[in-house]
Amino acid sequence: MMGGKKRLTKSQRSINSAKFEDIKSAKHRIIVSFNDEEKAKRYLRSEGYRYQEVYSFKEDRAMLYKNFKNSWVKLASKFDYLNDNTMEMGTVWVIETI
Repeated sequence: MMGGKKRLTKSQRSINSAKFEDIKSAKHRIIVSFNDEEKAKRYLRSEGYRYQEVYSFKEDRAMLYKNFKNSWVKLASKFDYLNDNTMEMGTVWVIETI
């Protein structure tokens, strides 16, 4: 007889799948935006995150940060409105959990 993990029943797998989809959905993602890259980096450092990797292609830039609890966030640039009160557009830095 082999020792090991017990297999989940079909109903347990469907419940777990539904929970995973709910957690993965956008309503559980924390999103913070900054107008300045340095302010965003300073905020991440103050929250205990450390730089890990960078992904850049043309004007799209994204950096991955990780903290001591193994949670990851993505700092990415996007072209959007700088604030809610004006129509001025520019580069906005967005921090999003992944």
